[in-house]
Amino acid sequence: MKPRVQLALIALVIIVILIGEAIVYVPQRSTGTTVVIKSYPSPDALIQALADGEVDVAPLENAAPQTLLQLKSDPNLNVVPIGNFGFTYIGFNLRNSPLKNQVFREAMLYGFNRERAVNNALAGYGETLNPGLFSSAYAGLGWRNESIDSYPYDPAKASELLDSAGYTQSSTGVRVNPSTGQQLRTMFIFSKLTDPDAVAAGNLFAQDMQAIGLPIISFPETNIDFYSQVSITYYFDLYIETVPANAAPTWLYDLFAGIRNVYPAPLSTNLVGYNNSTFNANAKQLMTASNLDVARQAAFRCQEQLSLDLPALPVYSKNLLIVEQKGVFNITPITGSIPDTIAASLENTTGTVRIGEVGGLSDVNPATPLGGADSLALRLITTPLLTRAPNGLPQPGLVDRWEMSDNSTTLTLTVNQGSGFQEGSPTTAHDLVATMNWLLTNTLPSSPLYATLKSIRGVTEADPYTVRISLKQSNYFAVYQMADLFALPANSLPQGNGPLALLLSGALQSSGPFELERFVQGAEADLRSKAPIGGLTLAGVQGQDLSGYSVGGSQIQLRSQPLNYGGQLIENATFTALIQNGNGTTQIPGVYVGLGVYEVNLNLNVYGLSLGNHVVTTELYGQLPTGVILQFSRQDLVVHPPQFLGQIVVYFLAIVAVCFVAVRGVRGKRRAVGRGRTRGGKAIAKRRTVQRVRRTRNLKKESARVY
Repeated sequence: MKPRVQLALIALVIIVILIGEAIVYVPQRSTGTTVVIKSYPSPDALIQALADGEVDVAPLENAAPQTLLQLKSDPNLNVVPIGNFGFTYIGFNLRNSPLKNQVFREAMLYGFNRERAVNNALAGYGETLNPGLFSSAYAGLGWRNESIDSYPYDPAKASELLDSAGYTQSSTGVRVNPSTGQQLRTMFIFSKLTDPDAVAAGNLFAQDMQAIGLPIISFPETNIDFYSQVSITYYFDLYIETVPANAAPTWLYDLFAGIRNVYPAPLSTNLVGYNNSTFNANAKQLMTASNLDVARQAAFRCQEQLSLDLPALPVYSKNLLIVEQKGVFNITPITGSIPDTIAASLENTTGTVRIGEVGGLSDVNPATPLGGADSLALRLITTPLLTRAPNGLPQPGLVDRWEMSDNSTTLTLTVNQGSGFQEGSPTTAHDLVATMNWLLTNTLPSSPLYATLKSIRGVTEADPYTVRISLKQSNYFAVYQMADLFALPANSLPQGNGPLALLLSGALQSSGPFELERFVQGAEADLRSKAPIGGLTLAGVQGQDLSGYSVGGSQIQLRSQPLNYGGQLIENATFTALIQNGNGTTQIPGVYVGLGVYEVNLNLNVYGLSLGNHVVTTELYGQLPTGVILQFSRQDLVVHPPQFLGQIVVYFLAIVAVCFVAVRGVRGKRRAVGRGRTRGGKAIAKRRTVQRVRRTRNLKKESARVY
């Protein structure tokens, strides 16, 4: 290569380096996990999506028996059962005759084929219970009293008990009420249409009761009617209901303690109207226990009393179910929790996982009613106060230590000092207190957190990482019930709780394993696993794209993916880029560039980003006739303006290169001169030789003439 060309190339390199006023490192897309949560309008639609391969995994709640049988026989699907603390029971209105008669209720339990209910209503995905209502999940933790009577199915004994109590059969087959001498009045067992397995179990129960002469009819109804008749007016005889539960059996107190029997005023939790002084004393001891052993013994005595009095009949504990495509997802069961099961299963999963849910994705706001999809998204985005071990017991999450006071009215939590939010700030007691106070102020009665929050008297910050929670009444197991609470950045929480308040305020920041990348109300939420900074360098080259981002020198162009809804391009949305660093947040408005694509141009010189890490979050949202659609996209940038030491190295290398070229040029000239001298010397020597030869010849000629 000619020296001039070498010098020109070196100069060009120096110019390019000096012009590139910042180097932007854009990490490659994470090779971790992307989670796509899809919402479907009905269980049938979700089942069809599974059959068509649209989703990889789907929690299945309240499925009809025929649906369970269909899934069980599908060769491409696995139905994974997970142990459950929850249970389904039949409640009596103990205020009414003949249901307040204990022998009458005992005969009903003997006459009810619960094994058939598990097989027919649940397709075998469940277990029968004894009258203590404790499932095998509790038995695994040592909570179930195995010594109490299970009342096995025995219709002959049921008839014998009814006869002995005076409820003899008439000629029509319907038994007679001994207090009136008339046939027993017709009684209805209410169930919810939204719970098809409970409807099926209610039908089977009614059939079994009719077989022993009791005129009981199954009556499925809407949730509103069920709630009104059972919880408000008490206008019922029997009902069948499913109770969700965790590893703490506090439901013993809520469902059956006499103090919870608010009558005639409505909204009691003791719907059956049970009041037994022995049970009440044990239930109170359960809630005020000083240690786990005292609580367990109190629970054993509560189960004994329930077995004697039978204020409710056990039906079954149905398994929590997750359906998966074979060979796609490896389920790690966590007893009692579908969200925790999926979170644990995703820990060892890479690539894209598509999860289907029925309903939900309305707001992802715990202060409002939550569907399964909302609860799952919150569990993956945030870190709960406590996570769950495989057996369902709580273990450290956002909180790494907890302590209950001696009287079980003050709970002290210690926040894990290694926890933090996606923008890099640590999670502190101040954030947790602010979040809980926001929830206490804004949570609606229809929220699943309402009952837990209602039990809290106040929340205070003891020090930067310690929180104290004061309870309205003693509850040794309060931390179990608060396990799913979490913290959001205190300075981002909205003032009120309007539609999409947490999303639009930016408060729903990730503190968990995933961050929200895209949210389409009522349809889909895309999450991706958080990854450390690092990766590909795109510097000094204009127009290189990485996942929709163009980066060149000090210029960055952020583009959205095409935004559409129902096949129609969205042209009236708002697109904003938020650049976050240690000095605060810079907000940059974007523009619509056509075809559903929005764009933000960022010049590092104009916005003066300092050396270090910067999180760029783009928010894209617009009002639609059917609601609000949101999309999020997050990119971590590491901005390195040219450093003095780096420049010295560059200049040094450039000078060395120039010197190298110059030295080579000088050496070339010397060699050329040397070669020239050599060629000149040879010519002179040759001429001298020729001259000597000529002189010699002339001398010889002269000598010849002389002689």
